[in-house]
Amino acid sequence: MHRDSNVVPTVAVYNSLINGLCNSGRLNEAKRVFDEMVSRGISADVTTYNCMIDGHCRHAQWEEARRYFDEMLDRGVSPDTVTFNILIDAHCKDGMTEDAWGLFKLMDKLNIKADQITYNSMIDGLCLTGRLQEAVKLFDSMMDRGLQPDVVSCNILIGGYHKNRKLDEAMQLFKKMKQNGLKPEIVTYNILLAGLYRDGRMKTAKSLFNEMQTLGVSPNIVTYGAMLDGYCKNGYIERAIELFESMEDTGILANVHIYNILIHGLFKAGKLEDASKMFIEIPKKGLEPDAVTYTTMVNGLFRSKMLLEANKLIIEMKDKGCLRDARAFDTIIKGFLIEKETVKALEFFQKMRERKFAPSDSVSCLLVNTLSADELKNL
Repeated sequence: MHRDSNVVPTVAVYNSLINGLCNSGRLNEAKRVFDEMVSRGISADVTTYNCMIDGHCRHAQWEEARRYFDEMLDRGVSPDTVTFNILIDAHCKDGMTEDAWGLFKLMDKLNIKADQITYNSMIDGLCLTGRLQEAVKLFDSMMDRGLQPDVVSCNILIGGYHKNRKLDEAMQLFKKMKQNGLKPEIVTYNILLAGLYRDGRMKTAKSLFNEMQTLGVSPNIVTYGAMLDGYCKNGYIERAIELFESMEDTGILANVHIYNILIHGLFKAGKLEDASKMFIEIPKKGLEPDAVTYTTMVNGLFRSKMLLEANKLIIEMKDKGCLRDARAFDTIIKGFLIEKETVKALEFFQKMRERKFAPSDSVSCLLVNTLSADELKNL
């Protein structure tokens, strides 16, 4: 900051500058301004520290964030709810739920009141790490603290139920939130639809989709993805194609994820030609096939005993930089082994090891059962 002996910037001016630098990721510059402020005898307040903590949390610089938090306590600057919300949310998103839980308990110790944002972050963190029962208890305790769960709270817990395959509990919470006057949003419906289709509850899913439209909640690309995946997995490929074709009428353009769902569904239904046509259509729509697209296609071609076509696509896959994960290598190695192309299988197994990927248990077993004793010795 420009030094002028006649002008002494206030803490508010410094806070504004520090906030801007932190938001743009210029943390070193933010630190220099922070240090300059302190050197000029201007005490940092809770807003200053919140800016610095938030900036470092956004870039996963936990030690620095924690250092500023400890420093503010040492200097007698009382953290507020915002301070804890920043730290708890960042730790939860990074899977450090135990650290977040420690901060949550510290709030109570310091008589700092948690708000809906605090609870939502903490419930989300618990759900993400599989601690569903604790998340439910925390959700229920909100009302004991005089806080009413909002739509976000409900969406998080519904998502937790979905992840843990407790769809009945998710539907009960959905019903309860409506009874309490909360309006479900598209996120709510998308989670429930994905769960219903996953569990093969087609009629309930259709009813929920109709309810959603009646209430004026417009489906988005995620909704269509859940429905298409549900139709494909439950053997309704014709309905999936009809739904896909109707998407454009709603102004929603398919992305690569949508094409991946359909290609997989078409192969599963034995419609090789239609799957290949769908694959060819992707670049025509201005999209690029991704690693999942290629892996799905290669797997389908191997299963259809089309070794030459699979080989060609593997070369294209490598050229496009899409041969980059363990699943892709697994698919290729398995395909070659089943076709007794052991030289090719071993070639890709070696490349897989060079990339530090480990084969799946099923591929490992297939290698043992297919290769000769000499070939196994050389692995």
